[in-house]
Amino acid sequence: GNPAKGEKIFKNLCAVCHSLTSHGTGPALAGLAGTNIAGQDGFSYSGALSGKATLKWTDANMNKWLKSPADFAPGNAMAFAGIPSAKDRLDLIAYLKAT
Repeated sequence: GNPAKGEKIFKNLCAVCHSLTSHGTGPALAGLAGTNIAGQDGFSYSGALSGKATLKWTDANMNKWLKSPADFAPGNAMAFAGIPSAKDRLDLIAYLKAT
């Protein structure tokens, strides 16, 4: 993926609820890659996402989540339908991995 294009996607789709450095409506996302799902200290995750806490934010899991949060973790609290474009998802993942 292309991190520069991913940054634009982040600003357009994610920054409404997410920051890289501080929790807001959604958790901070800097350094997310490779960490445990629902593992950020100081953020209250939904039970649906907390149920995935033994998994890591791998490229594959981030791709599944970004494609359809409702399919990845049914009942999660993120009000976002997902990103249908595989290329856009890969660009966003590349950006998040670079943070």
